Amino acid sequence: MQPPSVPAVPPDHPGLEALLRRMGEAVGIMDDSVFENDKFVGFFQSFRPDGRGLDGVFERLDCGDELQQRLEKLFEVAGDDRRPQGGRDAFFLARSPKPIDPKVVESKAVDWTERMAAMAETLGEPEAADRLRAITKHRVLEGIPPKHPKQDHEKTELLKTFQNVVENLVTQIATPDPFAETLRAPYYFVSCDAGVRDHLMWPLYRDHVEVEEPFQPYFDLWSHGVKFRVYQENQVDWYMPRL
Repeated sequence: MQPPSVPAVPPDHPGLEALLRRMGEAVGIMDDSVFENDKFVGFFQSFRPDGRGLDGVFERLDCGDELQQRLEKLFEVAGDDRRPQGGRDAFFLARSPKPIDPKVVESKAVDWTERMAAMAETLGEPEAADRLRAITKHRVLEGIPPKHPKQDHEKTELLKTFQNVVENLVTQIATPDPFAETLRAPYYFVSCDAGVRDHLMWPLYRDHVEVEEPFQPYFDLWSHGVKFRVYQENQVDWYMPRL
């Protein structure tokens, strides 16, 4: 016999309660279930392909217009979620990316890792910053990227730095409001990519850390279907799609 479920209760923050209710109304949820944990995983997928229906959801946040602008760019890049063979994409991805010059890929890759190093330094992760600054080569390739190893002992220390530190840097930024913490899961499941999540959410963090727009280069590369892999301690491989 299962114990009775604990009823969801509103958060002790009027602005957050109002935001969650607006998110619920946007997808037809009109009761207090909007306060359940992970209720809004997959939230943004409800507005494919063009984002219509999101208007007004974030407007009462100080950075609401900026959040909306970034979401509009996301929907523009990802477009229709219907697959050519039938079915629909579970996540946002650049299915029809525009071409990009390999030199631009390398330049943006360098830019992003340098910004991540600066952010790691600022947030008290000097070892991660040093490891990122020790990257000597960004190799640009074409094709489907192989998978990263799953076993920890098979991973390079650089890969662990990306997965364990870089992907979690924004969680170390202290903000006065709980909006970022609450929205992190819905934004992550846009594409299950922390870099995309953090770029889309950056307006919520911007005023609380002195790092300039750290995720823009990464989002630009993602928009062109470019993915990175790490198999050596001082090298990052960037895979461009064959178009």
